Amino acid sequence: MGYHSGMLLAYTAAGDVVATLDCRVMYDDDGVPMGLVDFLAHEEAGGEHTDIWTVTQEHDGVDMGTVKGSKAWPEWLGSRAHEFRVELDGPPGRKRIAALVHKTSGHRRERDAIDAAIFERRAATQEGQPVDLRDLVGGPQRPVRLDVDGRTAPRTAGAHRRLPLVARGT
Repeated sequence: MGYHSGMLLAYTAAGDVVATLDCRVMYDDDGVPMGLVDFLAHEEAGGEHTDIWTVTQEHDGVDMGTVKGSKAWPEWLGSRAHEFRVELDGPPGRKRIAALVHKTSGHRRERDAIDAAIFERRAATQEGQPVDLRDLVGGPQRPVRLDVDGRTAPRTAGAHRRLPLVARGT
């Protein structure tokens, strides 16, 4: 859909999320940063996320089980993504995550509903103007706030105006 880069989720054969990647900077041959990788666009173009990262079977001494795959998700959920399992949809070789299901409560985060909310926001914004999606999808190092059941929780007033710290000079 080209609306933002999304985050990557790695999952087991049972669909359990075992690793996340919020963003990745691409560098040219001289080591100069070129920009962020658009995970959703890469996936829509037929790319595999093993082109972007490799998920190991063990991380910090913890067995992560058998990693089956990695797909993009339009929201940033941070470490809370580990509370979900993925449901895939689509033909072999072109599957995408259709929903995240909370392992405890069973609450479903439907991709079609997220895409519809993004489409509605873009349609309501004057052409050529930037579209602020942060309240809908969060951002790198600024995940969507969730309640204990995995539902979206409201942000406090003004919280969306804070910018994440990218680098600090010494």
